[in-house]
Amino acid sequence: MQKEGSPVFLRYHQGSVRGVSFSPRDRYLFCSGAYDGKVNLYTAQHMELLMCYQIASMGMTRNINAVRFTSDGSRILAATTARRLAVIDVERGEQVMTYDNCAYDTKDRASLAADPICPNMAVCSSANGKGLTLFDLRMPLPLDFVYDLHDNAIRDLLFLHSSWPFVRSHQSTVLSLSADGVCKVTTLDGRCLHGFEVGHGANSVAATPEAYGSAAEDGFRSVLLVGGDTVSGYVPDIGVQERLCEHGKNSVWKLRYTSNGGLLYTACNGGIVRRYRRYPDQHKFLGEVLWHEANIQDMDLSLYDDYLITASKDRSVGVLPLGPPNHGWTEYCELC
Repeated sequence: MQKEGSPVFLRYHQGSVRGVSFSPRDRYLFCSGAYDGKVNLYTAQHMELLMCYQIASMGMTRNINAVRFTSDGSRILAATTARRLAVIDVERGEQVMTYDNCAYDTKDRASLAADPICPNMAVCSSANGKGLTLFDLRMPLPLDFVYDLHDNAIRDLLFLHSSWPFVRSHQSTVLSLSADGVCKVTTLDGRCLHGFEVGHGANSVAATPEAYGSAAEDGFRSVLLVGGDTVSGYVPDIGVQERLCEHGKNSVWKLRYTSNGGLLYTACNGGIVRRYRRYPDQHKFLGEVLWHEANIQDMDLSLYDDYLITASKDRSVGVLPLGPPNHGWTEYCELC
């Protein structure tokens, strides 16, 4: 049967890799964006480069600091250090739209999220880094701006499921995390529904994937995890309940749960990815699973949890086979 394999490092970029994203529709398709102005498209099954898109305008290369697939998998969104958001058609291999003066120019991974329900909606941190820019990808200009939502730069964005208690009456809500550890849940028109602080520097936020409260009978609480100087677990109406300290002085840059919420992966400075098992009252450290030569900026999991990918400042994209898919057809046989 399929087992966890050894990591493969794909070196098709000439600059620091800032973002990676798996397609939400294709089991093996994923992309990366880097400081060479390129968005690369790969297949995890064969560990191969399929296509390269050059993000450029008027002869000047745009360094890319975030990439995301839209929820239908047909387009790739790429935020650049020129404060632009580029929209790439995956099948045609063309840059089909560009939004100017709307994205944050940061040397680290930028904040960018695509609505998991509506393939035409997306959000990124605004030009000054403290607000939001909303996009309807059918329109030639940004849909709306939310100014100065935070006092510090926004480090991560997440569309929150409607089952969370402070979201239920609204169709789409965005959770934004600032560098000082302040989280705010807002509607798309900027109304603040909920907020909390974790009390430390922060870079990434992740929500347990199940509908809120659906695992309560088994003793599992739905949690919002915030990673940065440490990893803190926040439970609504209770507060911060847990802190993970295995990372030491290395800042955590990305958190990802598997689709059933049973496993948690963390990526941090020092180029290390760690794995945790989720229990009703804690996350238990299982070990380190991948190592880069330089800091990791981004991380993602495949549709069926069978591959993990990373973006690193060592100019490589890491691909780790995690074993069999979480569901679907598989077979084991012996040839004599």
